Amino acid sequence: MKTMTIKLLLPDSTYDLVAERAKVEGVDPAHYCSILLTERLSGDVRKVLSTLPVQLGAPSVGNSEAITVVRKLPDTIEQIFAVCRYVWHSKLEFSDAIHKVAKNLGIQETTVRDKCTRRISLPHVQVDTGIFIHMLNQPITLRDYLCQRFPKFSTEITHRFESVIPQKAN
Repeated sequence: MKTMTIKLLLPDSTYDLVAERAKVEGVDPAHYCSILLTERLSGDVRKVLSTLPVQLGAPSVGNSEAITVVRKLPDTIEQIFAVCRYVWHSKLEFSDAIHKVAKNLGIQETTVRDKCTRRISLPHVQVDTGIFIHMLNQPITLRDYLCQRFPKFSTEITHRFESVIPQKAN
């Protein structure tokens, strides 16, 4: 995908709102604006970026029922966490896990894929599907990368991943 840079002029009050919501998502304001514009212009008018509790359908270990998660983490981490659980414990393929998470959350599959790639990219590391799948096959590497990408949430990421990382990966 080709990317272009544009200058966006916002009133102070709008910028403050963008900065606040970007902080909740764990991204910089420019990245947040890009995501918001992309989702709006692509016709996905559902509110994807929110801080409300959500019902995630990924089964917990030994339990096939859905769990309710009160969000302490950005949507990006929550959705990646759900994908990981489907792959590691339900033994689904990556694309099937993406489909399940999107269906459970009532969002587009492209939104979940974006969370597993572009949304976790760093300026010097562009994560694509191949790189994400490689990290998915190395759970400790994925956990550590997410801690690096979202340092503010590293303790919670480590704690949450302890319960889902396959035992052979420890």
